[in-house]
Amino acid sequence: MLVKFNVGKVLTEHPFDIRVELKKDHLLKDNFSAEDSYSVVGYMEGKTMFMGKIPLFFTEDITKEKNYFVAETMLGSCSEDNMVWRLWLTVEKKSANNDKEQTSFFIDFQSSRF
Repeated sequence: MLVKFNVGKVLTEHPFDIRVELKKDHLLKDNFSAEDSYSVVGYMEGKTMFMGKIPLFFTEDITKEKNYFVAETMLGSCSEDNMVWRLWLTVEKKSANNDKEQTSFFIDFQSSRF
């Protein structure tokens, strides 16, 4: 699983994309079936300063080799020039027989006002 941003530097009050990539070949090696479906949900919150939870709404883009989930978002600006944020993600796998498994994790990243 890869988490990528479409910008090199995250700036507050500027939109950016978060892309979560699930590699099918890796998932299949871990005994996942090709019929399994996946979803990604998440939110961001300030680690340096709590500024509430910013929900993320992911849309799925499926290719032959990979599943991509993309969310467009934006961060508010605060009194800090640089701030650390925590991105919380939950990936849910739903198997063909409707069994569900969830994996949650977080990633910290930095934003800047300039």
